[in-house]
Amino acid sequence: MRRRSVLDVALAALIGIAVSPSESVAQRAAPASCPTGDTGQIQVGFEGVVRDDESDLPLPGAIVRLSYETEEGRPTPEDLTARTDEAGRYRFCGLEAFRQVKVRASYLLQRGKERTIDLDRPQDVELVVDLGNPAFLIFSIADASTGAPVEGAMVELTPIPAAAITDSLGRAAFRAIPPGGYEMTVRRIGYADRTEPIEVEEEQVAELRVELVSQAVALEPLEVKITGRDPYLLSSGFYERQQLIGKDGYFGTRKDIESYTMIGTLFRFKKELSIRFARNQFVLLNGRPISRLGYRSVRELREVKYSRIRGIEAYSCSDAPDELMLRIRADVPLGDCNLIAIWTR
Repeated sequence: MRRRSVLDVALAALIGIAVSPSESVAQRAAPASCPTGDTGQIQVGFEGVVRDDESDLPLPGAIVRLSYETEEGRPTPEDLTARTDEAGRYRFCGLEAFRQVKVRASYLLQRGKERTIDLDRPQDVELVVDLGNPAFLIFSIADASTGAPVEGAMVELTPIPAAAITDSLGRAAFRAIPPGGYEMTVRRIGYADRTEPIEVEEEQVAELRVELVSQAVALEPLEVKITGRDPYLLSSGFYERQQLIGKDGYFGTRKDIESYTMIGTLFRFKKELSIRFARNQFVLLNGRPISRLGYRSVRELREVKYSRIRGIEAYSCSDAPDELMLRIRADVPLGDCNLIAIWTR
């Protein structure tokens, strides 16, 4: 279990494109409305945030329902509800103290997990709703007239507040977006804003291309183009290295490696690749040497499930790009070694 968490952290570090709940929205959002109870009693309150269980994103507009537990000899106050604000926060105050209540959040048609709260002090209570397995999306923003990537464009999704800024290649990555309908807005100084609805499917993995025009004119409906490139490999620089190095290396995507011979859960290169890259191998797994991830030899990579492998690249050390070679510390002459990089989910 520890090894998996290390791999996940390594992959997240490689993406290099910030994506998070919109801080500006969270900072300016006012607290949710505050329902009140019986003012004749000692009163307490609590507040918190409602999040999606899988992506951890806040859920604006979620409904939080509160109900008192029945106690013998004491009247039971009426149920109360609150709606979360733009930052996914809610608040209850004026509640009858020293009682026990149950709270549950719901978002659209999904109900979350119920929690039992003791009203003995002010406290922060986080509630979750499971919207399903999140999607991994990369938006590629380009100039409509030249096709050139647009750096520094802000890509925002609403109502769930998620935002990212495109890098030098015009890409903005959203690693965990709950399934559902969204409004996508792209903004960049010098271009007309682009706002379109998109539908995100559960466990969707896709690259979406969006073109901006330099004049504020009416646009045709958004045309989403699925490029066929794997977002995990795209964010790791796989395709850029493939274009740069070409035939001096080997590059295999998930589709290419489907036909490889299997030994347990460990893939095996085709015969010619085994001959070409077998000598003095240095192996990177998601950009990190396998020795630093707890693997003592290449044989132990049998533990990496074949279903997780997204792509493989291999070349002699003399042809390998500096960005990968700098991650290896070795005293072997460049002409006597080969580098293999494996990319997983």
